[in-house]
Amino acid sequence: MGKRQKKTPDWFGLDEDRFTEAMAKVIQRHRAAIGISRDRLAFELNLHKNTLYGVEVGVMRKSGNFGRTQLTMLNFIHMAAFFKIDPGELLKEILEEIS
Repeated sequence: MGKRQKKTPDWFGLDEDRFTEAMAKVIQRHRAAIGISRDRLAFELNLHKNTLYGVEVGVMRKSGNFGRTQLTMLNFIHMAAFFKIDPGELLKEILEEIS
């Protein structure tokens, strides 16, 4: 029996790769604006530096597929608060980056 493919909904005509790439660009832009390193941001958000690296840069999975680490909603909200912006505005920036 073959592996079953995981089918995800096509919300707003975007897929996981496009969303996570856009999130990475927006986070990098906000980090650059305040002049903070990736490691320092990870420390401030109480995330392991490899987690934030996976969000911004991506990682090669054991399966051989490249992908980006996803943030939990709580970590997303903490990040928005750290950047002093509303979480909804941060999400809006990400969605605008895609289009």
